[in-house]
Amino acid sequence: MLKIFFGLKYFILAACCMLTQIFVYSCEGFCQDSQVIIYGSQGKEVCKFVVELAVTHEEQARGLMFRKTMDNHAGMFFIFDREEVRHFWMRNTLIPLDMIFIGNNFLIVDIHKSAKPLDEKMISSRKPARYVLEINAGKADKCRIKMGTKVKLLKTPF
Repeated sequence: MLKIFFGLKYFILAACCMLTQIFVYSCEGFCQDSQVIIYGSQGKEVCKFVVELAVTHEEQARGLMFRKTMDNHAGMFFIFDREEVRHFWMRNTLIPLDMIFIGNNFLIVDIHKSAKPLDEKMISSRKPARYVLEINAGKADKCRIKMGTKVKLLKTPF
């Protein structure tokens, strides 16, 4: 009886590990835990994105590389320790992106539209930024995102 109990215990443990790995890999790095809201000139919400946070050096270096698609209302939000001129490139990035550079005060300080996939040319912010939002190319225009626009980062409860 004791052998059966320990065998069942290890079977359940192995099954839990497998399910955890399936969940983690099925997210493909996109298990959403935050939202970014973009406000218009009159203070009304104009666009909302469910974002993956890139906080660690490894997450920031990997960015959106190797992803073939991204949902229309999804993005990646980079959080850096301090405000400074930011440098990005599109090496191994397969989808065209708009890059929104955001200052300490959560106001947009620069916008780079339609970064070309696989391009290794450096994309630099014209002003210091602490945060960068990457979204599908064309969304900045569709959302009427402009310099000085207010941005808010919300954590969701899960």
